[in-house]
Amino acid sequence: MGPGVGISTGHVEEPLAEGVPANGETPLPPDTANPAAQSSEEYTIVQPTSRRPNKGIEVVDDDGPLVDTTAALAKNSKKTKRLQKQAQKRQQKVAARARPHSYLDLPAELLQEVLACLRPSDLFRMTMVNRATNDFINLHERFIAQDILNSRYWILQQCFPLPEELQHVDVDTASALRDPRRQKMTEIHKKPYQHIKPPDSDKLCTCPFCLLAWNNLNVVLDMAHFQSSLNHREPIPIIARGTNPAWNVELTEAHAKTVERAISDPLAYAAILEIHLNTITGTLLRQYRFPPRMPMHRHNKAPLGKTVHPSILYHLTERDAAKGTDQFLERAGKPSYEFPFSRDNYYSLLAYVPYRKWGTEQERWIYYAAGGHERDLEWIRRWFVPRQDKEGREEPQVTSTNSAAKDSEKWGQILVKPF
Repeated sequence: MGPGVGISTGHVEEPLAEGVPANGETPLPPDTANPAAQSSEEYTIVQPTSRRPNKGIEVVDDDGPLVDTTAALAKNSKKTKRLQKQAQKRQQKVAARARPHSYLDLPAELLQEVLACLRPSDLFRMTMVNRATNDFINLHERFIAQDILNSRYWILQQCFPLPEELQHVDVDTASALRDPRRQKMTEIHKKPYQHIKPPDSDKLCTCPFCLLAWNNLNVVLDMAHFQSSLNHREPIPIIARGTNPAWNVELTEAHAKTVERAISDPLAYAAILEIHLNTITGTLLRQYRFPPRMPMHRHNKAPLGKTVHPSILYHLTERDAAKGTDQFLERAGKPSYEFPFSRDNYYSLLAYVPYRKWGTEQERWIYYAAGGHERDLEWIRRWFVPRQDKEGREEPQVTSTNSAAKDSEKWGQILVKPF
């Protein structure tokens, strides 16, 4: 309702019935037969009221511009706090994935590629950092070592194959390897070298290929052991014929254990190739840095003679040696046909890289070590495995024939000079 309107309430009685005096005299008794005479109803009266006159209000505009200070109400409830904690945890997880705190937080494939860029010696040091790193390297050792071999020692792994274990040879061939007649044919190769321990015939295959592979890996470790003496121009200790001092026994046994471990441990095999690569680069650079000197008498004023090796083999440079790879061995050079059967050969041996020859027509190195183990076993089975006739009886073996003698002589020479 608008202003000036008053509201009052009351009751409205029904009009008096007939026979009721208006002057307030005693009323007659009500008519019980008429119920409408006893009812009453409510009413509302709307009356206008007088308006009060408006007083004049003076408006003073001295304030500055209005500033909106409206802000959201602070939410304070259990549900709001729970949602805030969940959002905070979610942000922390995303931040932890985006910024790895350690190299172990990287994906396994990426970390494997990173470790494959290291040298085997550095990888062995990484295993001693903590247990988590050691477990990861041991778990992915075969894949990491294979990547290292393919990227750093692609040539050396073709020139220094591993001997095979005897458990991987079938029973008939293994019995043929122990045949006394065959043992007599290869007796010259069973005589132990002073710097090589003979292989265990109960664990390793003794075919010509595996014997030469065993000897090569042991020679690699023995040459590396005496590099310090060669660098300082100190003579290598000489062992008298028929004697074997204790220090030499310990040295050859340690080398044999390392080679046995390399047969089943690819990372140890890569470490042997790294050692031999350091031996090759160290020997070639030593011939260049320290050429052999010619002793001069005080009255002899003749100039010094030229260096025995005026140019470095494989054109090796300091940069090639710093790379830590065997890529420089792909260049043309001198093949290694002679096996270092004595430590005296270390003085004149520059780079021992067997099982390859230089192809003049192809103008590249040709590697022939692949398949040598299978070829030797096939030859052994052909001559020393008993054959059966149609009736199932074993045919007698020929003890001495010209062809067998020629074959044994050929395989005997291969161990020393493949071509």
